[in-house]
Amino acid sequence: MFFFLFPFGLYMKKIKNNDLLSSISLVLKELRAERELSQQMVKDDTGIHIGRIETTNHDPSTSTIFELCKYFKIPLSEFYRRVEDINSNLKIQELNN
Repeated sequence: MFFFLFPFGLYMKKIKNNDLLSSISLVLKELRAERELSQQMVKDDTGIHIGRIETTNHDPSTSTIFELCKYFKIPLSEFYRRVEDINSNLKIQELNN
């Protein structure tokens, strides 16, 4: 009996939400501007090519967002609150019991 193992990622649907990526991009630009940092400075400090995220050419992983939040010293909840504030369509309505 033969079993074939395939990487899990082969079966995952690739989802790209342009509104979300645009809002993330704007929040990152705001955070850099508030601290007067260039994209190159962030890359030198973190190894993260923030320019690719800011141009929405790259969909950042949650781990990348976490590392950027640590770098900017902002809680994840605050980061995503700012993302939602930029585009209210990204707010998910809670289900009331």
